[in-house]
Amino acid sequence: MRYNNEVFVKYRIDKDSIVFWTSDINENISAAKVLNEFLYDFSKGKKIFFHGYRLPEEYLSQIVDTKVILEKSEIINDPFNIFLRLSDAKININHFDCACESMIYYFDNKVNWTDFLATSIISQPQKYIKEGILIAYFASVDQGADYWFECSKDYKENVLILLRTLTALGCRVKQVSHLSFPFN
Repeated sequence: MRYNNEVFVKYRIDKDSIVFWTSDINENISAAKVLNEFLYDFSKGKKIFFHGYRLPEEYLSQIVDTKVILEKSEIINDPFNIFLRLSDAKININHFDCACESMIYYFDNKVNWTDFLATSIISQPQKYIKEGILIAYFASVDQGADYWFECSKDYKENVLILLRTLTALGCRVKQVSHLSFPFN
């Protein structure tokens, strides 16, 4: 039986990365706030790219602080995808339900915006984490119902601190041996 404000978080640690998945984290306002802060803190000193799928322009400012948008790009004849280069991940996951899918990509400073737009990173982020090109990515799928974060194992302690904090806030955190990206 599920109780009000109860949030489940599953995580997996493998040889290349650490990943966690949660559903309905917005049910616990404190947990959602902690996740927003984690994503912002994690973005410091990194290049941040955002991809929104079926994100109406009028809702963009509810998800991303417009002051952190450095560049915006759209695919010609594809009104469903929007790409942003951000100065940091100052975002609000509480409004990710405005888009079908949203992703935040975290790179070191060697990767540039045009390289990002010209690669298959969007469809294969796990491959690029394994190769050391992508540091991490955060995904919101199913209109903000499911959240997924995966990063290089170099940041394992950062994620474990987040998971301990979420546990203290009442989230049910569980380590699992298998966890697959939903809708992949």
